[in-house]
Formats: sequence, structure tokens, C-alpha cells
Amino acid sequence: MRLEALRGPAGEVLDFQWSSLNAAAEHFVHDWGVPSCVSRWVQQGLRGVELEACVRVWATGVPLSSTLRLSRDGLDACFQVVGVKEADGLALWLLEPSPEDAAGLRDALEREREARRRAEGALENTRDVQAREELLRLALSKARMVAWEWTEARRVVTWSQDADAFFGQAPATLGTSLPSFLSCVVVEDRHRVARGIEQALAVDGAYTLKFRCRHADGTTHWYEAVGQSFHEAERPHRMVGVVADCTEREQAESALREAEERYRLAARATHDVLWDCDLATGRVRWDAGQEELFGYGRDAADHELGWWTQRLHPDERDAVADGLRDFVASTRDAWQAEYRFLRHDGSWAHVLDRGVLSRDAAGRPVRMIGSMMDITERKHALERLAEEAEFRERFIGILGHDLRNPLNAITLSARALRRRAPISSTQQQMAQRIEASAERMGTMISDILDLTRARLSGGIPLQVAPANLSTVCQQVVEELSAVHPDRYIAFDVDGRCDGLWDADRLAQVLSNLVGNALEHGAQDAPVLLRCLDYETRQVVEVHNPGAPIPAPQLATLFDPFRQAGAAREKGRRRGGLGLGLFIVREIVHAHGGSVDVRSSELDGTTFTVTLPRDARRAAR
Repeated sequence: MRLEALRGPAGEVLDFQWSSLNAAAEHFVHDWGVPSCVSRWVQQGLRGVELEACVRVWATGVPLSSTLRLSRDGLDACFQVVGVKEADGLALWLLEPSPEDAAGLRDALEREREARRRAEGALENTRDVQAREELLRLALSKARMVAWEWTEARRVVTWSQDADAFFGQAPATLGTSLPSFLSCVVVEDRHRVARGIEQALAVDGAYTLKFRCRHADGTTHWYEAVGQSFHEAERPHRMVGVVADCTEREQAESALREAEERYRLAARATHDVLWDCDLATGRVRWDAGQEELFGYGRDAADHELGWWTQRLHPDERDAVADGLRDFVASTRDAWQAEYRFLRHDGSWAHVLDRGVLSRDAAGRPVRMIGSMMDITERKHALERLAEEAEFRERFIGILGHDLRNPLNAITLSARALRRRAPISSTQQQMAQRIEASAERMGTMISDILDLTRARLSGGIPLQVAPANLSTVCQQVVEELSAVHPDRYIAFDVDGRCDGLWDADRLAQVLSNLVGNALEHGAQDAPVLLRCLDYETRQVVEVHNPGAPIPAPQLATLFDPFRQAGAAREKGRRRGGLGLGLFIVREIVHAHGGSVDVRSSELDGTTFTVTLPRDARRAAR
């Protein structure tokens, strides 16, 4: 009986159908009603020859030996079946077993079973190999790697799947030879790669190579090859390996090297010593900059934390060491300390030490990295500047104080001269001019003394007592109205005006602000002085129309030696040292208050002073 394979759309075997029968087979098929397709034999009571067994014979070529049992209409029969692959189908022989050849039949069946076991084992091994190859392909793809092999017998290079795309080349570019592969390597690396392969072939063992390839799109990628060469009789007979794309790693390492180089150069430029402390062992590593800064040898580059502690200045050792321990035990991430550190030559360096803390996943401190900056020269320079500034300000204070005596004599003499009679009108004018100039000079001296007190004592001292700001304002308005009889000063009070302040100092503030408004405001417009009650705060506003203060001057308006509204002066005569607004700010700050200014072409200029009701706490 000949069986023809029936195939599906993809070429797979779906069934077997008999195509030709000999005479005995025709009798068998007719008598037992055997269907034409093997898949239907079971339904017709035929047991022992299944479709799966036939497919296995066709696929492996291993013959089939089985017993076919038939059952129909109460009749049973048994045939010995032998099946072999033939062309695109099978050939089946059905034999009726006899007692004399039963032993031979058993031997044949046993041999068939053994052959089947071997065929099935080979098929299983084939499946295992295919599965391992698939796993290797997936692993290489996920790891961005390709594998290759060279054997002496074949003298060609075999690449794993998609190797051309891995190197960014068109299909079939790599080929099977070394020259075709080297054509993908950048020109600068070709000689080194070829030499490395030759050395790997010459030595029985592992090898590694790093090189660059130019992709078809113009980009350059880094690759690293790792593998093994095998020798027989001192000759290379096989070489295998994998190639990994390490572009991202190389770029990261290059960026890290550049960052380290920049940090090293920055440390040299700023005279820093970089250090790294392992908190688990207490070991500290310094970079080479400490030799230049502190003069210790290279043996001091790796030391215990106690070595550093012993070289802190005795006056600062406990505070700095305790501060570092407290910082490590805290939840903060940054530490800073300024102290004196012992150099190798016995001198003391002023250093600014800063560090950051690194913690593990559980939040425990494990490492600390920082830098020590030598600020000795800066420290000495600041000390010299402070000494010079203190000397200048003391000199100014002493000078201002000593000038009062001759100035008082000039003022008294001018007043006495005015009161003597008879004197001419010219002499009277000259005496008045002398007295006014002396008063102006006295104001300058007072400003200089206030500046000195503010700089040396940390603020202007106050004599705080109960005071009424409305009374102070009224007094200032009367005094300035007498000096400027042609100008009008409007005064308005809203709410209560009592508090604990230094009345004389506030009079000085208001006199300065209203005087500036009279001097710099529009000459034909009034100046407005207002007292406003805001429960716990007292607010005073001084407003004048006129040209605004230029915006660039607003930021430095309260600095010493600045002339308020200088740009607004069009030939107007100026006087003073430019300390008025500085002293205004210092007096207000001494009260715990603030002073602000707004100035525009539309709204004019307004100075606003805000004071607490009780200035005793700020004046302490």
C-alpha cells in the first residue's frame, strides 16, 4: 500500500492518503472497509497505526514496525505492519504473523523500538540545540552583542545573526574574511585591530580588543571584543568571541574623565585640597594638592581621621571635631567649617573646609567627600582692611569731635558780633553768613559722628522713652517753615501717634526727609507730612511733587556719601556730605523699623517710614 502525503498551505503534513494498492491490499481494503486517509482509521476500528506515527516515519526516515489490530462486526484480526519512507509518502506492508517466525518478529520489533528511541533522542537533541541557539540569539540581541567564530579548517569568519546591522553596515558588508571586517573599522584603529587578532591567534588563551567603527549614517561607535583562541599541536585551529557595543560606556567614561580633569584644575586654581573619607574605616585620602598647600609628603595622602584632628589648632580642635561628628549623626547633607590647620613647617594655615555626605539605601552615612581651601592670604587681607577701616573711622570720629570746639567759638563770635551795636548792614549780613555756615558745618560734623557710631558700634545708639510723634512732626514743621518762609508744609495726623521712641533721633529723621523734599521738590508745590496709625505700627509719609529720582539711583539712595536726587539738580546749590539718608536709615533700623521710597513722574516722590510702637527690644 502506497500512501501520499497531504500538505497544508505552509507545506506541513496534515494527513496521508493511499494512492496505489496491490491485489492483496485491494482485497484487504475492500473486506475491512479501510478509509483512504490514515487520520480516519481509528474511527473505523483500526488500532496500531496512527497519523502521528506515520508523520514521524516521514520526518525522521526511521522505519515503522507495529501491529495493526482490526475490529468489525464482531470479527478481530491482527496484522504485522512495516512502513518506510518513500519519495513524498510512505509504503506500508501488512503481514500475517506465523508461529515459526514469531521470535524473528520480536527481534525486529525490538530493533525497531531501539531505532525509534535513537531517532527520538536525536530529534530531542536537535530541538535542544535549536532552543539554545534561540536563547543565545535573544541574549546577544538584548545585550547588544554579536558572536563570531573562525576555524582553521574552513578559514572563514562566521558571524551571528544581524551582525551587519550591529556594526551599522549594509547587508553582506562584513563577509567572511578579516579584510572585509577591517573595512568597517575606522582607519586609525585598523592596524591595531589587525595586530591584536594576530597576537590572539599566536597565544592559546583569552584576548580582548577595543576599537571604533564608522556606521553607514556617519556616526562612530565604540566596540569591545572578548574571546578565546584554541590551539592544537601548537597551531591555532579555532577562535571564538563576542563583540559588545560599548559606546555609551565609553562616552560616560570620557565625560567622567573630563569632569575629573576640570575638577582637578579647578582645585589647583582655587588652592583646594580634595579629600575622601570612608566613614566605616575612618580612612581619609587626599589628592596631591596637599603637598603644595601644607607641605606633607605623599605618605600623608592616606591617613586616619585622627591624624587630621591632631593638626587642628588647639583653640578650635574640640569645636570643629564635635561639629563634624554632630553633622555625620544628623540628617543634613552639607558641612562647612573654618579653622586653622598645622602645616608641615609648623605654621598655621587658615582653611575653609566643606564636605558633602553620601548615604546608603537605608540612609546610613557611608562616605564623605569635600575640599579644603587655603584662605590664609584672604584672611590676612581682610584683617588688614578691617584695621585700616577702623583706623579711618576712628580718625574721622576724633576729627569730627575736635572740630566742634573751634566751630562753637566761630558760632558764638558771629552771634556776639550781630548783637553789638552799632554795626552796618553789610557787617550784619557777613555775621549772619558766618553763623549759617557754622551751623551747616555743625550738621556735617554731627553726620560724621553718626556715621562713625553706626560703623564702629553696629548702629546708632538710642535713648528710648515715651514720645508723641505728632508733637515731633509739628516741631519739625515749625522749624523748617521758619527757614523756608516761602514754602508751604502740609501736616496731617490720622489716629494716635504715641509710642516708645527716641524723639530727638526721629526729629533728625523727619528734618532730613522734609528738608530733602523742600530742596528737591517742585518749588511751587507744597510738601505733605502725614502720620498714620496702623495699630502695632506707626507710619510716617513725606511726599513732594516734582521730578522723580532716577531709577538707577534708587538702589544706592541710602548709601553713605550719596547725594539724593543729584540728577534732578539743574544748577541748584547743594551742600552736605551725602550722609543724610544713610543716617535716616540707620536711625529707623535702630528703632526696628524700615524706610522705603517710591518715585515717579506722575505721583512724585514719597518716603515711607514704618516704626514699631515699642522700640526698646530693637534698641537693646
